[in-house]
Amino acid sequence: MDERTFNINPNDVLEKVSDKTKAIIAVHLFGHPFDVYAIQEICEDNNLYLIEDCAQAHGAEYEGTKVGGFGIAGCFSFYATKNMTTGEGGMITTNSDEIAKVCRLLRSHGEGQKYQHQMLGYNHRMTDIQAAIGVVQLKKLDDFNEARINNAEYFDEHLKVSGLTLPYKKKGAKHVYHQYAVTIEEEKGFPMSRDDFMGYLKDKGIGCAIHYPLPIHKQPLYQRMGYTEENTKCPVATALSGKILSLPVHPELAEEDLIYITETINKIGNKYGGNNNNTDL
Repeated sequence: MDERTFNINPNDVLEKVSDKTKAIIAVHLFGHPFDVYAIQEICEDNNLYLIEDCAQAHGAEYEGTKVGGFGIAGCFSFYATKNMTTGEGGMITTNSDEIAKVCRLLRSHGEGQKYQHQMLGYNHRMTDIQAAIGVVQLKKLDDFNEARINNAEYFDEHLKVSGLTLPYKKKGAKHVYHQYAVTIEEEKGFPMSRDDFMGYLKDKGIGCAIHYPLPIHKQPLYQRMGYTEENTKCPVATALSGKILSLPVHPELAEEDLIYITETINKIGNKYGGNNNNTDL
């Protein structure tokens, strides 16, 4: 895991690829594209499929190309809090006719035609009402993302507290800020613990959340399957889960909200720095 972008680390991937590996599922986490070209090269060299998790990255771009078309398939979520929504559900993008055919079967009970089930499928059809919402939301997506980016840039410029590391943006990446995830680093001078900071923000009426408090390999399911910190070797994810915190960045924030959030956070700091090294220059 890349400790700056929170995305998949190509160097770490190379150490984990084995003769059992069939595909790499890479996440554009929080709306920041992962290092696509490096992961594509690994897939090509090892005859692997690349599957993009775009659940938080609607409209994000890598080197000028939108995510969701780099791998054999891209998976988007339309859950209510995403950059665009249909209320629930999602979408798969692919340039493979075979995968498209299988996905259409899977979403509708495995039916190739009425009452003829070619495979075991599910009831995952999107309703017409959901689709209608999605069509309108898609037309607004660029504006939604622009608002998120503008809000993030305001925080980048105005948040000045030692030990508060702001989201990193890699050169060539269009970050669409599904979350504005900061890291709380007491060892670098942040004046309180993350829990105390969350309490402070909530007392001031500022919403915040931890995305995510428990890494995948520590989830109960994986624990029952025998995964441990030692045999999974995910030290970055483990460390970040204890430091990360998401601040509001959604499109409905008004200018006065941005000012209030920034001033409220800056009040707790007694040392001020530069731009927190959050961007490739």
